[in-house]
Amino acid sequence: MSNQVTIEPTKFENVRSGSVTKGYRMYDDYGATYCNQWDSIPDDDLAVLAKVLEDVDNTGEGMLESVEEHESGISIGGEYYEWDQIKHLFQ
Repeated sequence: MSNQVTIEPTKFENVRSGSVTKGYRMYDDYGATYCNQWDSIPDDDLAVLAKVLEDVDNTGEGMLESVEEHESGISIGGEYYEWDQIKHLFQ
């Protein structure tokens, strides 16, 4: 069975200063990464995935390559998307 990748659209709040940034957390059974550089978070989960694919770091890139290689789905914001629903974003 392939590794489950999860993407959580996230609002990051600095508990001391109160400053807020936006982005995502992405993780699987082997690692985790995040981005807090977005101006806004798309309302649509597939738009979130498209945005992640645009600016993913090396750790996240490895996770997403595994998704593509195994043609597995991704959980985004608590909703699971099968490979057939997301594969067009990987082309």
